[in-house]
Amino acid sequence: MEDLLQKIKKIEALIAGAKTHGEKSAAMSAKDRILKKYPGLEIHKNPVEYRLSTGSRWNKKLLVAICRKYEVRPYRYHRQKYTTVMVRVNEDFLNNVLWKEYLEYSEKLEELVTEITDGLISKIHEHEEEDIIRGELK
Repeated sequence: MEDLLQKIKKIEALIAGAKTHGEKSAAMSAKDRILKKYPGLEIHKNPVEYRLSTGSRWNKKLLVAICRKYEVRPYRYHRQKYTTVMVRVNEDFLNNVLWKEYLEYSEKLEELVTEITDGLISKIHEHEEEDIIRGELK
């Protein structure tokens, strides 16, 4: 399945970088052939509603972007938390493509946010790695 995801990502890069209509059309045809070859990846075949929760608004934006990339329409119900994303897809697609890609990108996002935060804090004031612990509270 890893190889399949890598192939799809490479084809999507070709689609995004296509200079002519012919190149884009050929890349889109290749993507369609792969998706037809693996029917478990069909997004809307036997769809089930799933409730996906993210840790922050940045992670939600990431998840929504990935959903839209695969033409999945994310939504949420009235009074659901802002970080909740509802989708209707088949289970194989959710587990093998959508959620797997989300976890991969969210890890990269977390690394980037940590790097930016550490850089900002070091510009404000040199920080110590460990918290200073004093005696017990009275």
